Amino acid sequence: MNCPDPFQITDQRTPHGLIPTKSVGATIADLLQLSGVPAGSSDIAARLPVTIRKVHTGESLVHEGAPADALFFVRAGTFKVFRTDKDGYEQVLAFAIRSELLGFDALCMATYPVAITALEESAVYVVPRCDIPRLCEALPAFGLMLQRSGSLTLARSRELVDIMAAVASEVRLARFLIQHSRRMADCGQSPRRFLLRMGRREISSLLGVAHETVSRSFTTLSSLGLVQVCAREVEILDMDGLGAFARSTRRQLDAPAPPRARTPAHRVPAQGRYAQALSLAA
Repeated sequence: MNCPDPFQITDQRTPHGLIPTKSVGATIADLLQLSGVPAGSSDIAARLPVTIRKVHTGESLVHEGAPADALFFVRAGTFKVFRTDKDGYEQVLAFAIRSELLGFDALCMATYPVAITALEESAVYVVPRCDIPRLCEALPAFGLMLQRSGSLTLARSRELVDIMAAVASEVRLARFLIQHSRRMADCGQSPRRFLLRMGRREISSLLGVAHETVSRSFTTLSSLGLVQVCAREVEILDMDGLGAFARSTRRQLDAPAPPRARTPAHRVPAQGRYAQALSLAA
């Protein structure tokens, strides 16, 4: 694979004449800042350009089986990671938001094992695979960022295992919402009120349950006064109660189905909601 030297600062011709590459667009320093890794005293990171690719809603960033030629760091937006079975079923494996790494699992492969699609107007930093060794050698901060991002990717995979360890669909959904809440907080956004960019069917595919089951599970959590849902907007009303519910692996077999709430959630004491959640999950 022919790959341009990332350390060679060249000029680019534009309609306005020649301008230095280092003054155009984003740099590796911007990528390091996004990931929370200090660039250090060296100005190399600020001189090295990095490509920003915009991805429209529904557009593919990566096709399953395509040559694995780059890593991607989410600059903005939300992405869906999935694979398509032989029968055409789309199995969702993960969702990625701001600052997270995409394509890490393909570093040891010739092709991408999954497909990646934007769920909203998004953008990514693109780091060519062939640039990685030289960047790590010249910029220790880049190597540190890659280690942290790769470790975070593995941690996200473990979180999915934790979700699937729960038998009850309501518990799986509760764990998903708590994990999503933490990720939103890491991005500096509200951990209690957020807009889900993914639809019910995509959530159901990730959780391994039917589409209708996800809707019923949202109703259950809402009836307990743990969350409030309006279309794709979710507000966590009782974080402690939701956490207690999520720590269960299954609901008691003899527990009756949760009734629909007749009392507005804001009038149910938090302590009562916490106890009710515990009684429905074991």
